[in-house]
Amino acid sequence: MSPEVFAATLSHGRIRFVDQGRGPVLLFIHGLGGNWQNWRANLAGLASRYRVIAPDLPGFGGSPAYSGAVTMTRYTDTIVEFLDILGIEQATFIGHSMGGLLSIEAAVRHADRVTAILLASSGGIPLTTLRHRVVLRPGVLALNTILRLEPIRRAVPANRPVRHAIAAWIVHQPQRIEPAQLVEALAGVGMPGFGAVLRAGLRYDARLRAQHLRCPTLIVWGRHDRLLPLSMGQRLHELIPHSDFLVWDDTGHCSMIEQPQRFNRLIESFVRRHGHCSSG
Repeated sequence: MSPEVFAATLSHGRIRFVDQGRGPVLLFIHGLGGNWQNWRANLAGLASRYRVIAPDLPGFGGSPAYSGAVTMTRYTDTIVEFLDILGIEQATFIGHSMGGLLSIEAAVRHADRVTAILLASSGGIPLTTLRHRVVLRPGVLALNTILRLEPIRRAVPANRPVRHAIAAWIVHQPQRIEPAQLVEALAGVGMPGFGAVLRAGLRYDARLRAQHLRCPTLIVWGRHDRLLPLSMGQRLHELIPHSDFLVWDDTGHCSMIEQPQRFNRLIESFVRRHGHCSSG
């Protein structure tokens, strides 16, 4: 059964979100090209003990894109305004990929709002390798262009080889994921504003921010992540004081989709152990 989807109006425009359960607040922030459905396999299991909230960031899912400049700082301000609208003082941030770097930014600039952060294959370390500059970055932009073509968008749900070939960039073994969930996970890659958000994310460097994090931080990475290498997770772990770092075998870029029950157990254990965060 799908959760009820709500909408709120912020200063930039409308934002779509899911809000379930009662208790300590868990705020789920999806990555580039994602949407709240990226957390579909996680929300129901956690909503019996926590208030789980998962927005579509502007430009993805059911939330219209920003007008004007796109920056990671603007996204972070939107997230904090979103918490204000819902009357939420503090939350544990659970950020995937781009959502991870937004969690880092929020935890440094708005430390009183962030109880703790869990970073799943987080962005934030500049992608400077030859592979990223010459192969991956142009390839992702080309994929966005292709998926904006209506015939291709229709083919992805219906064509298993095409679906798995694309999904192999984000999950280690696409055949283990339900087809509908793969389609949802790939939907945002074809959004019109994808390129602008990608470029904004690539300009963001979390290395200076990360050193000032003072809240409990847990980093989880898939050993087979083809988008963001394991070395990025190791570097974040080195930079973030007192952080914990886990590496999962048989997992790619989307640990919450690939191993949802294990991911939920990790969240629950993490939330039980940690309290208020402050930045210095």
